[in-house]
Amino acid sequence: MADVKQLQSSTPYRVTLVGLLVAALGIAILYVAGAEMPVVPPGFVLLLIAAALLAKGPWRWTPIVAVLIALFEAGGTFATSADQLVDTSTFSHFAGTWVRVIGIVLALFGGIAATRAAYRKSATVTN
Repeated sequence: MADVKQLQSSTPYRVTLVGLLVAALGIAILYVAGAEMPVVPPGFVLLLIAAALLAKGPWRWTPIVAVLIALFEAGGTFATSADQLVDTSTFSHFAGTWVRVIGIVLALFGGIAATRAAYRKSATVTN
């Protein structure tokens, strides 16, 4: 468990955590701006759950959850909001979508690096 705590303080874990929270912030911006979405956006909830698991979970597999949620969010973002990435007529939707995309990218690449670090360190310890 001490190894997981050490990994949680690593840069890839922190980048992943920040990415998840930034993506959730992007969804919150879109919600406040009046974008069409459910009363409780599922992506927002999933991002926060993944962030909580990553921050507090004593397991080395938690970055994998972050990567899966980031992939889910990427699919949802590009399926429903791709036009908002270039349409500046509604600046709040444009900005919220870009904040969401930046968070997704950070979470995705940080999560991949954190997963590699978690499993590389465990392989080194067991040999």
